[in-house]
Amino acid sequence: MTLRFTYPTNRLDLPAMLATRAYETIWQNNGDKIIELFHKYTGLDFQQDVIEVEVHDAQSMSGHDGVPMRLNLKNHTLSSQRNALLHELAHRLLFGNGLYAPDTPKPNDNDEIRVHLFLGDVLMELYGEEDYNYWANTDPEKRTKDHIKDMAYVLSLNLAERAPAVTAFKTQAS
Repeated sequence: MTLRFTYPTNRLDLPAMLATRAYETIWQNNGDKIIELFHKYTGLDFQQDVIEVEVHDAQSMSGHDGVPMRLNLKNHTLSSQRNALLHELAHRLLFGNGLYAPDTPKPNDNDEIRVHLFLGDVLMELYGEEDYNYWANTDPEKRTKDHIKDMAYVLSLNLAERAPAVTAFKTQAS
């Protein structure tokens, strides 16, 4: 799988240029391992051959076929950039395998919870405790009440408790 990063047309937009390069470097350095770990924790493979990626001055979004992934320009630290990139890729992994949340989700049918059931494990194995702690604890005052509740739920589970929900991805996708 390839991530194709689109650089800003205005080459004088230094913040966007630098952010795009930072995200691209994360992918170049760890893309194969990211794919491997996502598969290890979900049993799923990416269905897209190419994902277009843009950096913009707004919230990160996974995009979908025909719509590029958008990553936030204001993620200034390496941990925040890694988290954003992997979070949006996790959504792409689930969506690419037909795993959208139903209209009335149960706790493990929520797309954000599905992502977080394996994202923390991937971050810990790939980047270590600092990135895991950033994922688990960053900016709680900026999180919505639902996000705080979802993270508390996910963090209350150990790997053995998360594994059945992650393994269920395979049977749901079949």
